[in-house]
Amino acid sequence: MKAPQGYILVVDQQSEDLQVVESVLSRLSCSVFIAESPDQAVAQASQTAPYLVILSGNNQSWSNALVYRLRQTVNTHGVTIVALTDSGNPSWSHQEDHPGLDGFLVKPLSRDVLSTLIQSAIIKQACCWTS
Repeated sequence: MKAPQGYILVVDQQSEDLQVVESVLSRLSCSVFIAESPDQAVAQASQTAPYLVILSGNNQSWSNALVYRLRQTVNTHGVTIVALTDSGNPSWSHQEDHPGLDGFLVKPLSRDVLSTLIQSAIIKQACCWTS
């Protein structure tokens, strides 16, 4: 079995959030793949499972169908999937409306929060590979 490759998959369909995410991730020296469509994201994840998926844009961009497709593609690899959202957005607090998400990454992003999330995702994936 192949060991985890270690990258972050960002799914972004033309939102302003992408620049913010890229800026913070570049300061953390992370390997990142930007998918511009759900199909591109699923194709990339099927080649090599990321340890973290960040769904950027509005909540239509991170539909339950997309999250389900990603989970089906990487289900045995311990991938963490989060949605990037605004703190003032009323939908972010209702996780039961978004099954399959591990949580929400709330803007404004900070390097410390994102670094902690990345470390957690790496550890989660490593535990899945060893079990």
